[in-house]
Amino acid sequence: MARTLRSLWLAAGLLLAGCSTAGRQTAQPFAFRALDLRQQDPKGAPAWELKSPEARYDIQRKLAQALKPRGTVFRRGEPSILIAAQRGTVIGDGQAIQLEGAVRITLLGKDPVEITGDTARWLPREELMVIDQRPVALDRRSRISAETAQYFIKRDLVELRGAPVLEHWQDGRQAKANTKGPAPLPLKVKAQWVDWKPEQGDLKAPAVVRGERFEPTEPAKTTDSKTPSPSLVLTAQGLKGNLREGYVDLVAPVKLRRTDGKGWLDAQQTRWAINDQQLSSDKPFNGQFNALQAKGDRFAIDLEKSDVKVSRGCELEQPGERLTATRCIWNWPSGRFEAVDQVVLKRDTYKQVTRAKRLEGKIGDDGTAVFSSPGDRVNSRFTLPPKGQGGAGTKRSPAPIAF
Repeated sequence: MARTLRSLWLAAGLLLAGCSTAGRQTAQPFAFRALDLRQQDPKGAPAWELKSPEARYDIQRKLAQALKPRGTVFRRGEPSILIAAQRGTVIGDGQAIQLEGAVRITLLGKDPVEITGDTARWLPREELMVIDQRPVALDRRSRISAETAQYFIKRDLVELRGAPVLEHWQDGRQAKANTKGPAPLPLKVKAQWVDWKPEQGDLKAPAVVRGERFEPTEPAKTTDSKTPSPSLVLTAQGLKGNLREGYVDLVAPVKLRRTDGKGWLDAQQTRWAINDQQLSSDKPFNGQFNALQAKGDRFAIDLEKSDVKVSRGCELEQPGERLTATRCIWNWPSGRFEAVDQVVLKRDTYKQVTRAKRLEGKIGDDGTAVFSSPGDRVNSRFTLPPKGQGGAGTKRSPAPIAF
């Protein structure tokens, strides 16, 4: 490659010398039709190349300015990385290549990864690319944006610095239609810094992270100059996972808070399935939904539907009442609940015990839950107070099963 560039510099210098006049003091750039630079590895296999349909050479400064440059990095003689930009400048004998305008770096493979930015510096000898203006790294279903990024090609490592944000995205395709209205926007997790191995997929951010989810903006609110507030906030002590496998593990303690004050959940290590927009953990958790306290041995949160599912050891409690079940599910926005399998509802009043296969419920305006069993059979047991206690006289209608 060095010999190729030196030959180009020499050829350009001879051509300019033959065309120069006695009064010309400085050499002018000379236009070539095309640029085709190539570098081989010690074994003679191609290492990298850069092509352009048009380039101009500054002989004195040893600069080559290229239009629409296209580059390729080879591995074991086969193309591994493709590079494209609107403009490029080759410095010296290939010591550095400055890329500008819609820079795109594509890692080839079964599931291609793309890194984009406004500008980038390609240092072939160091096998390094520095994207210092609006870098975005993305694969088929996830993306990471940051202020700066460094891609160490040989080490398969992208270092993202400056408040990187990890999020799920739809790969340019529209999400499935939702007949019940727009779904919440995907969860965005902000970190202090992120290291990502794009080929292997490994990702880590060992410092504190904060996740936010926003409700879709109504058309009438688009002109509001105020910054929108998230509907759900998540915090964890870090994250680690594999984007190629579509998951990230949030390091305990993990805390979720609804910003309207209607619910919270404290959990241990929690897995974020980015592709499915789901949070889950097979470890015990505690939470609260209005006045209703909850705990269980395992949970999963569907971020798109705002459903919280407890698949083992569900316990719900509020003053004077306690419910246990094998499984339960509730929807955060609507406040609707459902308990399934070995449901037991205990009330302090009359020591009432109700057993059922399934109970439904809803959070009322006062923040407490009221359950019912439409169409299902229940078995209730009461302990009545001795005669003369508990108030006699006026006959009262039986109270509904409330929880």
